[in-house]
Amino acid sequence: MRIYLDTCCYNRRFDDKSLPTFSEESKAVFRISMKIVSKDLELVTSFMLHYENNCNKDTKQRDSIDIFIKNYRNIYVGVDKSDILAKKVENIIKFGVKHKDAYHIASAILANCDYFITFDKKILKFKSDEIKIINPIDFIKIIEGDKNE
Repeated sequence: MRIYLDTCCYNRRFDDKSLPTFSEESKAVFRISMKIVSKDLELVTSFMLHYENNCNKDTKQRDSIDIFIKNYRNIYVGVDKSDILAKKVENIIKFGVKHKDAYHIASAILANCDYFITFDKKILKFKSDEIKIINPIDFIKIIEGDKNE
């Protein structure tokens, strides 16, 4: 199964875990990460993810995310695909998705991802026939539910 993790997912493990929601979300992202490491999931990343991570002012956090991405990604959608992505991005923006987020989604679609995983409530409202958009907690329930059947 091929997935694309939104930037917010990578950053969640660095957030304050005393908040119950962040704690549960962080656990879900950790479980997804372990499935990526064990190669049960294929990770797709993009130039937009790389750009957003490079904007992170916390160098320790930025470097940790960068190392994970470089070590475990299976597919990278580079800036050389911008022209191909542009029309898809335009269509996604029409539904109220922000420009950078539209590039993430379009990259995931171009790479034939099964799921785009995010905590962003605005992105979660976007519906597409080309990709399933889901939060990490629900994604874990789906893939672990499939395993138990």
